[in-house]
Amino acid sequence: MFSNRIAVLTSGGDAQGMNCAIATLTRLAISRGYKLFGVLEGYKGLYEEKYIELSLDKVLNIESLGGSMLKTSRFLEFKEKSVIDRCVENIKKQNFDAVIIIGGDGSFSGALALSKAGVRVICIPATVDNDLRYTDKCLGFDTAVNNVCSLIENVKQTMSSMNRGVVFEVMGRYCGDIALYSALATACDIVAVPEKEMSENEIIDKSLKCMKSKNHLPTIVVAEKQFDVKTLAERLSVATKSEFKYCVVGYIQRGGEPTVEDKSLAMLYSVKAMDLIEKGIFSQAIGLSGRSIISVPIEQALNSEYNFNYELLNLFYFLNE
Repeated sequence: MFSNRIAVLTSGGDAQGMNCAIATLTRLAISRGYKLFGVLEGYKGLYEEKYIELSLDKVLNIESLGGSMLKTSRFLEFKEKSVIDRCVENIKKQNFDAVIIIGGDGSFSGALALSKAGVRVICIPATVDNDLRYTDKCLGFDTAVNNVCSLIENVKQTMSSMNRGVVFEVMGRYCGDIALYSALATACDIVAVPEKEMSENEIIDKSLKCMKSKNHLPTIVVAEKQFDVKTLAERLSVATKSEFKYCVVGYIQRGGEPTVEDKSLAMLYSVKAMDLIEKGIFSQAIGLSGRSIISVPIEQALNSEYNFNYELLNLFYFLNE
């Protein structure tokens, strides 16, 4: 028997669009006769039984805020069976019909564990890294890229004035999407992504070529974990006999108002989540394929083939030959 009680939590790293999804889910749930409860601090809050009932006044005007009003956390203990079992018991105790989980691949893995334990779950992808490969876009990615582009453009102007080269390190974990899209959009000269490895020596060679063919010091974007950018900038300075600076683009990528695209996706994903719940379809991950909002089994979402945009990477290379 259904109780018309649903829970929602945000887990892992925060991503712009999470608040918009929470607000949309709240409005949809109330209009369809459900009570929606927010779980505070992700899986940690599920374990510690931290809940608030969401109402229209609680989510008023949060669509334009970054972060998550429910707070989020990385609760590594959730991998332990005893912790999962307790969370399942807590869900049963609250008589939740379903749990909506908003987050990245770690959050999806937790959702799969809950699903296998009999909990009805729905997942919404939210990670600036955009590394859930079953979907074209995760919440937060578009905003993060726009934030990076704004910073690169500003720094490029002062580097050009001072006749300096610069190396930017951007987020992405093991995914090069932020690096590729931001480098292409800001007309940078060199990009290094994990999907097509490049050595420091290759970057130095490309920098020397850029200085000769374009008559300026290059702007370089690298995905995190590829290099120590401080060391790379120092090597470039020595090899080119020119001054190179480095900039680690940090949490500014994850903050700020979501773009229109991220807000729109958050709303569309939330509608799909509520539709699936009302149809009694669970253990699904919602995503985007082309212009269509889709859902696939969570396990399939976690094991999808890599869909990096090599065509876009080749375009970048072509434009910078």
